[in-house]
Amino acid sequence: MKRHLASPRWLPILLTSIALAAAGTVAAQQPAPAAGADRTAQFDAVLVRVVGPSSMDSSFADYDANLERLRILLPPGDHARDIQFRSVYCGSSRWKDPVRGLAYSDVALRRAQAAGDLASEGRSRFCRVGFLSDLKGGKEALAEAERLVALLQNSSERQLFAEALSLRGSLLSDMGEQAKALLDFQRARASYRESGIEHEVDALLMLTAVAYRRIGDWEQAERYFTHAIDRMDEQRDWERAITYNIQLGYLYDESGDPHKAEAPLQHALAVARNHEDESSTASAQLALATIFIDQGKFDAALDHLSQANAFTRTQEGSWNADVMALLSGQALAGLGQHQQALAQYRIAQPLIERDGNERYLATLFRARSASEEALGNTTAALADYKRYSDLQTELQRKMRFQQNRLLEYEYEIRRRDFENRRLRAEASSRLQQVKTLESVRRWQRLAILLGALLVAVLVWLALRQWRKSLALRTLAMTDPLTGVASRRAIEAALDRALALAASSGSPLSILMLDLDHFKSVNDRHGHAAGDRVLREAAEVWKHHLREHDRLGRIGGEEFLILCPDTSLENAKVVAARLLEATRTHALAGIAPAPSLTVSIGIAQAEPVDTREALIARADAALYRAKDLGRNRAEV
Repeated sequence: MKRHLASPRWLPILLTSIALAAAGTVAAQQPAPAAGADRTAQFDAVLVRVVGPSSMDSSFADYDANLERLRILLPPGDHARDIQFRSVYCGSSRWKDPVRGLAYSDVALRRAQAAGDLASEGRSRFCRVGFLSDLKGGKEALAEAERLVALLQNSSERQLFAEALSLRGSLLSDMGEQAKALLDFQRARASYRESGIEHEVDALLMLTAVAYRRIGDWEQAERYFTHAIDRMDEQRDWERAITYNIQLGYLYDESGDPHKAEAPLQHALAVARNHEDESSTASAQLALATIFIDQGKFDAALDHLSQANAFTRTQEGSWNADVMALLSGQALAGLGQHQQALAQYRIAQPLIERDGNERYLATLFRARSASEEALGNTTAALADYKRYSDLQTELQRKMRFQQNRLLEYEYEIRRRDFENRRLRAEASSRLQQVKTLESVRRWQRLAILLGALLVAVLVWLALRQWRKSLALRTLAMTDPLTGVASRRAIEAALDRALALAASSGSPLSILMLDLDHFKSVNDRHGHAAGDRVLREAAEVWKHHLREHDRLGRIGGEEFLILCPDTSLENAKVVAARLLEATRTHALAGIAPAPSLTVSIGIAQAEPVDTREALIARADAALYRAKDLGRNRAEV
């Protein structure tokens, strides 16, 4: 099942790196299988290499060789080993037709369930996830992955559970749930440790890097990919090196530098061709077509798509059919062939909707709107552009939500780890105390003294822990960069203000602020200058707010201001004061100094408003201010 290894679709990569890379090193010439007990022992030894901890570091090419070795060694009439064999053989590259592969996996699953073989049932479900993804899309595959995680949740199969978490996380990442995906990856890493795998698993690192790429943390993702490429080059693992180079290319393209993306993609294509790996070659060509479209090289993009399509025609499944159609449409539109482009978009849309990939769907709506406008279909063009705008707004909201949810998850995980370490330390201390008391019973007076000392230490530890908890709470309620209220703190304050306004009947307004062109500050002057701009802007706004107004940072360059006892008209006055103060503020220490402006969205609370509804209206007003030219306030 080594399907499109370096494709932008990450489910097949996970299946290749985890479910299919579960193979030990196999010699080029294997001795013929022995008979009887020796044959059974050889089968068990190879199976351990296929599914054991050492499997996580093996190359992809070894997997099929080990599967064929298992097929030869399978003892005739051995029902239990036949079930084990089927649960891994469903991952063979022979299953080019996903319909047949799914049928084989279903048989393997039923036999494992009938025998009560939990591990074989889990591995059979791994195969089903891959085939369901090919046949029915990511949503069906995620449902099966959920069943797989639930099956292994409380089992002793900790390595298999880690693989299941990685699999589910990759599907969640594909669907835009990056915070949940990264949480699955963190749990997978811990489960690998529990199974005896102390080092980092390459497939898991790759999936983590992809999630950071999708959430917009380019620096973190680039560190993962470049480090992994160096490691794969040292290990001469050309297959994984292709994968990481293609991902690095996508990262550079998505971060706004398609020209920089070309070098790693061309390198990946050269390596794939040198090793005659058709799947990886097609994946590299697909990636190059993407960046050539972004560069305006539409003929070159179509040439690469044509070559990739030649590989597609040899596959019985639908290898990246949605992406192929979408990119073909964009390239044809770039050459002015808009009717042909619309035909490709009609092919792509149902496939993308089946997978639930909103990022691809937004790209399709925007591209199709441009072609419809070029053909004079203004009504259809406006409808598609509205779909794109609505979807893009939702994607941006989700990205901000995912970034903040990730921070909350990471904080909670660190807190739990600290608490667990503390409890383990206390348990160890108490056990040692009991042993000491048993061994030195004659020294009761000394034991009492030691006990009192221990109590004092525990009281001191408890007091220190209380102080640390108080400090952590303060830290969680304050934005560390600007010193204003954190997202959690400002949202809690808004909840209280809404409740007070509802009970007292007093007006309540909020202002949503977003610094204009902030990304260009980071790009031109660096992130240190960007941080300085955020701090100075927050100081300017605090200086011009009223005593009872509350300022908080909700993420990136976005801020929220609560204005209790303030009507909409008075909130406009506050907004005007902030606009003027921002425009006239001189940024010191940054040369050349960028102009500093802000866009503001204003909303007044209604009696039935929830926090989410009020913020949504202010956010909509903010986006209207952006659309109308920035440096303004809108209601």
